[in-house]
Formats: sequence, structure tokens, C-alpha cells
Amino acid sequence: MRETYRLAAQQIGIEWRGRRYDRALPNAADLPNQALNHAASAVEAAAAIAVAATATIPQLGFVHEDPSQSFVLDIADLFRDSVLVPSAFRAAKEAVKKPYESIERLARRETGAALAKEGTVPKMIAKIKELFEDSQDA
Repeated sequence: MRETYRLAAQQIGIEWRGRRYDRALPNAADLPNQALNHAASAVEAAAAIAVAATATIPQLGFVHEDPSQSFVLDIADLFRDSVLVPSAFRAAKEAVKKPYESIERLARRETGAALAKEGTVPKMIAKIKELFEDSQDA
């Protein structure tokens, strides 16, 4: 993921100093890190919709161990490099141009547009179905 962040930042034209986030002080992070946090929330919400639409169990993840959302987080991570990171970094770049705009608003707007343009929720649903079709065939 480090390389994905670095390449995306370079491609979009923002300064990237690494992933840094303090849960106790989320607004203390630089703009790209704040944008990543807000974009992640939006992508996780999309994943929650996909998990609900497929009647799969959000708690039964494969990678994450969060007690209530582990499968949602697993599905969201499948779209980290294609939707989340580019959306967040575009929002961070826009925030520099528009300091009067909230980074949260910019990140969520940018991520929402990307989710719609890419058809992310239907893709998430298809991935979930693929995952379980393969296990039923075995």
C-alpha cells in the first residue's frame, strides 16, 4: 500500500509524507491523511450496502477482525487503490485550492462521484457473489 499511496500522490500532484493518523486527534493530520479517513468512511458505507444487498454477514470477515464490520472492511479494501486513494488525493489537491471548503465535504463529494462513475456498489456485490459461488462449487 505504501507504494500505491506514493504513486497516487505523484500522479495527482500532491505532497505525500506517509500514512499518519491519530484516532484521538483526527484533524491534526495533514490534508491527504484527513481526506483518506473521510474517503474510507464513504467506501466503507458503500461496502456495507453491498454486504447487506447480498445478505452476507458483516461480522464474518477474512482479513479484518473488527467485531461488527470485518467483512465490510474486507470488501472496502478491495477498492482502496482504485477508488479510495485517488478520490482522497484529488480532494486533498482541491482543498489546497479551496481552503474555505471542508476537507470532509470535498473528500466525500469526490468519493461519491467516483463510486457512482465506477459503479462500485454493483462491482462490490459481484465480488461478494464470486467469493461465495467459488466456495459453494468446492
